[in-house]
Amino acid sequence: MDIKKFWKETFGGFVLKNLLIAVGITVVLSWAALIAMDFYTHHGESIIIPDLRGSYVEEAEVILAKKGLHAQVIDSVYVRDKKLGTIIDQIPPVNSSVKSNRPVYLIINSRKVREVALPEISDVSFRQADAMLQSMGLSVSNTEYAPSEYKDLVIDVKFHGKSILPGTRIPEGSSLVLVVGNGLGEAQGLVPSLKGMGLDAGTQAATSASLEIGAVNYDVPPSGGDEDKYIIYRQRPAAGTSVSAGDKIDIYLSKDKARLKEVFDEDKKKEDTDEQFF
Repeated sequence: MDIKKFWKETFGGFVLKNLLIAVGITVVLSWAALIAMDFYTHHGESIIIPDLRGSYVEEAEVILAKKGLHAQVIDSVYVRDKKLGTIIDQIPPVNSSVKSNRPVYLIINSRKVREVALPEISDVSFRQADAMLQSMGLSVSNTEYAPSEYKDLVIDVKFHGKSILPGTRIPEGSSLVLVVGNGLGEAQGLVPSLKGMGLDAGTQAATSASLEIGAVNYDVPPSGGDEDKYIIYRQRPAAGTSVSAGDKIDIYLSKDKARLKEVFDEDKKKEDTDEQFF
């Protein structure tokens, strides 16, 4: 039989011809798909993941970009002994092999120190208070003793030289000063004169007398950081009053030094009146 006639005129030739064409197209498409897949997945290529731990995200982005990779932050935690804002873990791990243009997932240390609330430790033994603070990531840097009937019982807590109340939020890892009782009983003393002093000097004088500053009253509220220009012109209780250790002194402040003289004249007039009466 004529081959040309078989392909052109017979039904079997027609079917076989189309079948071969279909097979050829399938083979070509499959081959093209494999080539495209190899190109897309970079078949045979691999990149070793570098160690990014301890670096900042900005630094990691530069390192990964040079390797054809990119960074993606997926979580932030707080680890006290690690630098703030640095990478503490990564996925995939160090020395893993990956294809180019893949993300490397990063877990970073918080950029801000976590704050904790000061627990209620007044009237608690020093040892118990110390353990409570350590469990919250705080520490005791120093101990001060104050008159009290109960030895080693916490009376006050100070942070940066100032008394703080339970519930006050302070950075984790902070050091505190605990004021505890000396067990010698409540001491009696006289209120010192704070008139003419600034707030800091008055606070120091009160502390030296085992007293505390209570209400702080300004005749005109301070603004723009001018607190250091104010002086104490009045105090309650008055200087010379007999008080117990730990009592509070309310103070009144003004930038007008004339207020100090006015109060002095008032007190002098009252003293003269009392002398006449008796």
